[in-house]
Amino acid sequence: MGLSLSLFPFRIKFLGLVLMILALPFAYLYFWGGKPEIFNIKIFAVITSYSETKYFVVSQTNALDELAAIFFISGMTLFSFSKEKIEKEHYELLRTKALINALYSTILLWLLSFIFIYGKIIFLISFLIFLIFLFIYNLFFRYYLLQSRKSEIKS
Repeated sequence: MGLSLSLFPFRIKFLGLVLMILALPFAYLYFWGGKPEIFNIKIFAVITSYSETKYFVVSQTNALDELAAIFFISGMTLFSFSKEKIEKEHYELLRTKALINALYSTILLWLLSFIFIYGKIIFLISFLIFLIFLFIYNLFFRYYLLQSRKSEIKS
């Protein structure tokens, strides 16, 4: 008996798309929209490091970037790991192949980043590496699906 992937139902893919789209205005407001005051909230932080590092404190922050990240990461995850509308048995093998190839590709990109990119930008790339992994996974899986459908049409 082989490993079986636990996937979300197909309808969750739509929720994933909605969350990714919902993340965009939050990201826009944070980076280019002047960070509206309404998003300044008090939060409990295990660690916060701005002008000084503090541990286990209630702190004031603008939550736009956190909201954008939470919505986008959640949405991308739901979209990536939801079944297709018509789920076929061999799609599990395609997903596994895509996961492995995405893992290897992401590790290679990350290593190359450390060789060719210097300064603070490497922290941004390291922060985004999981999203890069999900993006590459989706590229591989969609490519394998396309190839599978082409071969089914020829048969």
